Amino acid sequence: MIIVKLMGGLGNQMFQYAAGRQLSSLHNTQLKLDISMLEAKGISTPREYELKHLSITAEIATFAEIDSLRRQGESFVLRILSAGSQLVGRKRPLPGDYCEPHFNYDSNFSSTPDDRYLDGYWQSERYFAAVVGEIREEFTVCDPIEGRNLELAIRIEETESVSLHVRRGDFVTNPETASFHGICGLEYYDHAIKRISDEVNHPEFYVFSDDPNWVQDNLKIPFPTTIITHNGSHGHEDLRLMSLCRHNIIANSSFSWWGGWLNRNPDKIVVAPSRWFTKPEIDTRDLLPESWLRVAA
Repeated sequence: MIIVKLMGGLGNQMFQYAAGRQLSSLHNTQLKLDISMLEAKGISTPREYELKHLSITAEIATFAEIDSLRRQGESFVLRILSAGSQLVGRKRPLPGDYCEPHFNYDSNFSSTPDDRYLDGYWQSERYFAAVVGEIREEFTVCDPIEGRNLELAIRIEETESVSLHVRRGDFVTNPETASFHGICGLEYYDHAIKRISDEVNHPEFYVFSDDPNWVQDNLKIPFPTTIITHNGSHGHEDLRLMSLCRHNIIANSSFSWWGGWLNRNPDKIVVAPSRWFTKPEIDTRDLLPESWLRVAA
């Protein structure tokens, strides 16, 4: 059995699931999900289990399954020591844990044995390169598209549509998060729009953001533009619309990363920020697919 720890928003959960799916497929074993982090209280940015909106096949792991797999016969004495260390705020990897060692791709991943608990973000398509077809199928939205989203989907398919994602939210309001991630500035979007318009005739932009008022006041696009505001907390609906666009401008966000990756247009142009985090020492070389265009953020 492979159990993967889910944390963060929809985009992060998708990366974690994809990595778990590849490892479970390599071992022809069951994949289960640990959602306890998403149910935890008192975290600075509360999240929900959002994979339920997608056509995934993995089940939720029980506490007993998680505990048994992670400890793998650990002695009673070590259990007590581990519990004590957790009480004073220290963490100790357990025998069944496979913790992501660094942000760039870990070449040892595919040789990891069965019966492992995956703890990390796994933000590279290299972690699921062997199961791309399965991931595309499982990452389709369960419910049929309808209403306003259906109307937009028809327009998107009839035009040279370009999704543009502006991520603000806790990247702006949470000082700790802001200092780590940073945000893509207006200069980035101006350059990205220029790169797209140089290659695409008569582009039409569909803008997705957690701060549409800021977008309305600050982002000036010299082409037909629709700001999507009606989906609210239903991020999976925005993600589906983004993936239907012919081209994509993404933010330094795992959410819009998936919008670009799930785009099935063989001639798509995906523009991404060359800087993903504020700290240059974080190695992001495996984050963006080679075919995507990188623009200074």
